[in-house]
Amino acid sequence: MTSRLITRRTTLKTFGAGAAAVASMSLGMPSILRAQEGPIKLGFLSGLTGLETILGETQLNCFNLAIAEINNAGGIAGRQIDVTVEDDQTTTRGAIDKARKLVNDDEVDAIIGLIASLTHVAARSVTTPAKKLLMYTTYYEGGVCEPYFFSTGQVPNQQIVPSVDWLTANEGKTTYIIGSDYVWPRKSAEEVQVALEAKGGKVLGAEFLPFGTQDFGPVFDRLKAANPDFVWVMVAGNDLITCLKQYKSFGFKQQLFSNGLDETFSFFHPELTSGALSNQAYFMGLESERNTAFKKAYSEMFGADKPISAIGEAAYDAVYLYKAAVEKAGTTETDAVRAAFREVEFDAPQGKVNFAANNVMRSNSLLARGNDKGQWDIVKNYGQIDPDIAQCSL
Repeated sequence: MTSRLITRRTTLKTFGAGAAAVASMSLGMPSILRAQEGPIKLGFLSGLTGLETILGETQLNCFNLAIAEINNAGGIAGRQIDVTVEDDQTTTRGAIDKARKLVNDDEVDAIIGLIASLTHVAARSVTTPAKKLLMYTTYYEGGVCEPYFFSTGQVPNQQIVPSVDWLTANEGKTTYIIGSDYVWPRKSAEEVQVALEAKGGKVLGAEFLPFGTQDFGPVFDRLKAANPDFVWVMVAGNDLITCLKQYKSFGFKQQLFSNGLDETFSFFHPELTSGALSNQAYFMGLESERNTAFKKAYSEMFGADKPISAIGEAAYDAVYLYKAAVEKAGTTETDAVRAAFREVEFDAPQGKVNFAANNVMRSNSLLARGNDKGQWDIVKNYGQIDPDIAQCSL
């Protein structure tokens, strides 16, 4: 799937607050950048079909909102952004093939997007040797330390560790983990175990199921027998809906926690998420003038009935951070932009964000509880947390 959604000739409608802010940021940019000809080329790569469709569509919407705001306000120092969109179908082969196309055929300046960890691993096998910037916008298991890989999603010490601190203080010290069978749940489960044991807790069991699992009954039978204090779920994409429906049918009384839940699911299935806890860098219920303006612009472009996810907000942030770095560097040359990332920040809907020296964004951390209206009530706002990638020096 390839489409040029926003080019020099096609600009999506955008709105005053965002456009005015971008316009003010564009004044006085280096003349060397303004003198360059042609559009700046960005690639968007993610799962727009397959398991992660429910997340990919919102991610693309937020990416497009940022592009529209910037283009309508004059672009990046006078240069419009030209976008090529590719669907990796949430497969390793799709991620490799489409990353190669974006790098070699489309000659994009950077790639933004991706959802499943299996796809960022695959895409990096193309972008890292090519010395091409890849900005991953999904919370993930951490551990990547590469000069051309940047993350605007949370890593475990920003998401898992604060959640374990709260859960052990309020719910108990034992858990049972249920996840999909790939790198994010498996590696994240290891981080949960380390964090829980540091609090004197214990993981009573961890099970990882293949994509497309329809019957969680046997797993829930074992969960019931283990009788943990709380349940930790890391089931991916559309499979999470199946899992939650069956979890409800079993009538469990334990607190359910999932660091994969936000408005993408709760808007359409409030009966499944009501009472659940989640930690994300962004929830729509966050109260701030910046978030209010962001939600207004999003609803006017895509409809008031469309949710915004943490993954989507992180994609929006990635575009703006890239813009700021290019303007700081005065060029789209990869190594210059990479260095400039250290010196820029963005007033994002989630709060102020910027990159640490390990190429991970200093994300905010919000613990929230789902309500019966499909929204999330903030339980604790931890603010920005410095990301920890062990033994990473770039």
